[in-house]
Amino acid sequence: MHKHAAIKRRIAGLKFAIPVTLLLSGILLSSVATDQNSKGKAIFEKDCAVCHKISEEKLVGPGLKDVTKRRDKAWMAKFIRASQDLVNAGDKTAVEVFNANGKIPMPDHKSYTDDDIAQVINYIETYKPAAARAVTVDITKKDGFSNEEIKRGERLFYGLITAEKGVTLNCSSCHGTVATDTLNFNPSAVDLAMAWKAPNGTNLYQVLSTPTSQKMTEVHKGLQLSDKEIFDISAFLSEVSKTGLITETTFPGRLLLFLVMGFLMALALADLLVFKKVKYKIVHALILVSGLSVHTTLAIQESRLLGRTKNYAPDQPVKFSHKVHAGQNKTDCQYCHSIASYSKSAGMPSPSLCMNCHKVVTQGARSGKFEIHKIYRAIESGKSIPWVRIHKLPNHVFFSHAQHVVVGTIKCQQCHGLVENMDLVKQAADLSMGWCVNCHRRTPVHFADNKYYDSYKKIHDDLKSGKIKKVTVEQIGGLDCSKCHY
Repeated sequence: MHKHAAIKRRIAGLKFAIPVTLLLSGILLSSVATDQNSKGKAIFEKDCAVCHKISEEKLVGPGLKDVTKRRDKAWMAKFIRASQDLVNAGDKTAVEVFNANGKIPMPDHKSYTDDDIAQVINYIETYKPAAARAVTVDITKKDGFSNEEIKRGERLFYGLITAEKGVTLNCSSCHGTVATDTLNFNPSAVDLAMAWKAPNGTNLYQVLSTPTSQKMTEVHKGLQLSDKEIFDISAFLSEVSKTGLITETTFPGRLLLFLVMGFLMALALADLLVFKKVKYKIVHALILVSGLSVHTTLAIQESRLLGRTKNYAPDQPVKFSHKVHAGQNKTDCQYCHSIASYSKSAGMPSPSLCMNCHKVVTQGARSGKFEIHKIYRAIESGKSIPWVRIHKLPNHVFFSHAQHVVVGTIKCQQCHGLVENMDLVKQAADLSMGWCVNCHRRTPVHFADNKYYDSYKKIHDDLKSGKIKKVTVEQIGGLDCSKCHY
């Protein structure tokens, strides 16, 4: 009897244990699958997303939507590991893909394990785009907000009030509302407003709930705003788009000094000729002499600066950093300013030239996708980017980049400063006539073995005899007025 009772208890225990075991196994397998899927996602976002989207849209390489239905997974694994090995071996499918995508070779991934590749393929196969956020406010409204909505949005933007989720966020700490002479890689409040108000512009409701770049993901981590809060921030941005950035004005000290001295001279003259309240005429004389000295000095200084814009550093429509491109990435100046070798002007790069790199580089480490998307929008609109010219000589001055860059072999930095160290480019020299003349006086010419200068026989003879050691621009007519003014 005892034996049968023990068997019954064991059977009852098994009936309870089996479902529990199955449940725990399911949870464990689900967790493993989730981890593996996360691994595939991490690899894809790190190495693949720069060239591919899991959609029908082509980036650098083809869109990968339903690719596992079109391609064998074993073939995909070989192509991911070493695509050019398949192309060079004459694999028909690999050659077709290579030719269809501009013969741009896909980088090898020979360091990937079989499991790494399997997880990437599984992530692509099971990928589901995030569902569009359902909102409870009018997302199409971009103007006509009430004053209350604008004010609440302003307070939220500046972090003056707490959001519903208990978050206090000062958006203006990254997205400035004040004009500055330093390059802030984050888009300003005006940038955000204009991108949002543009046709088919930024969907703030989607972007603030699902960041579109790694930079935004890092900065907006934990940010949760309600539909109404985003709506109010939109109301504030609508107002910002009309008012623009706040410009900080500097104290006009020189102008104030000019006016004060003028006022004192006027009083001194009035008292000297009419009122005669001040007994000692030496006072009138001192005021008049001092005032005339100040006025004359300021007039001379300002007349010398007339038309000169040294240190001019305007905001550009795209936050392009020469320090990143010319400095860190070693991009040659003439790759972007491509006509400097045969034209008076150095030229400005077209959006299509920018796309040579930014088809692949779709987001910046500090600026995210926002600035690079301006290039895409320019391409879509068919319009050039309205760059602001910094270095400009008066119309009566002739200057040729080709003559200086090719014949004179002058480096860009000699006139434009160390642009490779500048985030925001500024005018380094005053570009005055004296500055140009001094350069012509000291700059040597590549004279020997240059057929262009064969006619200068006397100078060649002086070089051979040792009478002179070098030839400067001045010696070949570089200071003649008609060289630059005609």
